[in-house]
Amino acid sequence: MTRPVSKTDHESSDRVHVSSVPISRESRVSSRVLDVDAAYIDRLLVATVDLPIARGPSAVVEYLVRALGEIFPDFGIGACFVPPPASTTDVNRVATPIEQQIYKYTPEGDEARGQGVDPTRLFPGFAHERVLDVDDDGTTLHLASDNGEIEEDESGTMHVARRAALAMRRGLALARSHAKATEDARNLRALNSHMVQAEKLASLGQLAAGVVHELNNPLTSIVAYTDWLIRKQGPQGDPDSLERLRRIGESASRILRFTRDLVAYARPSSEVPVPVSIHNVVDQALAFCEHVIAEHGANVKRAFAHDLPPVRGMPEQLAQVFVNLFTNACHAMPGSGGVLAVSTVISPDSAKLTVLVEDNGHGVAHENLTAIFTPFFTTKGEGRGTGLGLSIVKNILDNHGADIRAERSPLGGARFVLVFPVG
Repeated sequence: MTRPVSKTDHESSDRVHVSSVPISRESRVSSRVLDVDAAYIDRLLVATVDLPIARGPSAVVEYLVRALGEIFPDFGIGACFVPPPASTTDVNRVATPIEQQIYKYTPEGDEARGQGVDPTRLFPGFAHERVLDVDDDGTTLHLASDNGEIEEDESGTMHVARRAALAMRRGLALARSHAKATEDARNLRALNSHMVQAEKLASLGQLAAGVVHELNNPLTSIVAYTDWLIRKQGPQGDPDSLERLRRIGESASRILRFTRDLVAYARPSSEVPVPVSIHNVVDQALAFCEHVIAEHGANVKRAFAHDLPPVRGMPEQLAQVFVNLFTNACHAMPGSGGVLAVSTVISPDSAKLTVLVEDNGHGVAHENLTAIFTPFFTTKGEGRGTGLGLSIVKNILDNHGADIRAERSPLGGARFVLVFPVG
């Protein structure tokens, strides 16, 4: 290669008429790459076009290992695939050997050369093995051969291998993006389904509120006429009749109190915090859940501290918190012998009030102790839960400046610890 002689060249030296430009290292590499059989690159290109993106990252790795094995049938080809962490909280966790997925291609009849105990090599039976990093998660591509050519970075074989590693990296990125998009679409469909269900429940709630309001008038009449009949019987009346009338009056009064509390509970909150007695809220929530508690045969145990100071909050919202917790506890209980325990305690400095809600049900798996407060997360069967109850609980408590956590209960089930600021 030559270049024209400049004026400066003549002025600087009479001996310099033609200057040679040295061939760079990159140019030498390109020259050697040109010697690679073009069919290898073509076959690799065809393989990358047919990557099984929709089947997931592991399928991409397995497919490319097999494709590269067909390109180099006398080589040992393998990959160590490290799946991404299952949870965003585990991004710094190192995958164990069991979690790593190994894919291998060995020449026919040479399977034994891909076996061994050397942890640094997939093919200890071959004289040479190169390892190429594929991505930042730790996935690697391995080539093994008795030919020392793979030790040379500028060899045609390594040129193809590096292109294969790049194809694997991009294929993994596409597969993960596809999986994420699929999951987002699935979550969106689930969200739409839950929103439709929520609208149905809202309509049903409005209808129920109207029905409850209409029940108040006849219930009030039943209570009033029962009292009148009791007074009319007087102390000399038939004891059995008086007892029946008292039971009618007590039952009607109980239903009337429940309907009034239910209407107050369903009424939109004014969002104005007031001093609230936690014990009163807990008792009200237990009254709401009386039918669920009776259905599961649960035994309610109260252990309330004395002279608790009030907390500031919205009574209706706090009642909703305990209704959700009590209902979940009942659903988790065994068929018989269920226990629902509610206790309160005040901190030594009287700055924090703690409420413990626990049961003897099946409990919460350790890995789900945090996830259960995530919207739409549920371990209940299909159609039994929307996965919103505990998320609503967490949101209400956050608005009250309170904390909640789940843990294992000494009773054998779940324990929810609610900590409220006092004052």
